[in-house]
This record gives sequence, C-alpha cells and structure tokens, in this order.
Amino acid sequence: MPGNSDLCFEWDSSIEEAIAHLEKLNVVIEMGPIERYGVHGRGISVYFRDIDGSLLEFIVYEAND
Repeated sequence: MPGNSDLCFEWDSSIEEAIAHLEKLNVVIEMGPIERYGVHGRGISVYFRDIDGSLLEFIVYEAND
C-alpha cells in the first residue's frame, strides 16, 4: 500500500550535502540531522517522505562524514 514502506539509504558524502540535495529538490525533512545506529555503526540521519508517504532515511556513517 502507498506509504507502507520505511527505507534507509546510505549517503556517500556528508550529511550537509544530503540535506542540501533534499532542499534543492524541495523535499521537507521531517526529522534530523539526528544520531542513529545502523548496520555499519554510528551515523547521522535525516528523515523525509516520498510522494506516496513512505518514510525514507539518508544515513551518513562516521567514516564518511
């Protein structure tokens, strides 16, 4: 169903660049930047929604930031 997903994507640059990318596309950030733990350890995430309402996340791990 639309809006039924929750997906996380690893961003290969800084969290500031991830935020700038979202802002350039006029995507509203719902939460973040916020510290989180993911599959690769500690990172910083921002959360936003796609056009169907699914929650999406960009995470930047410390080694990439």
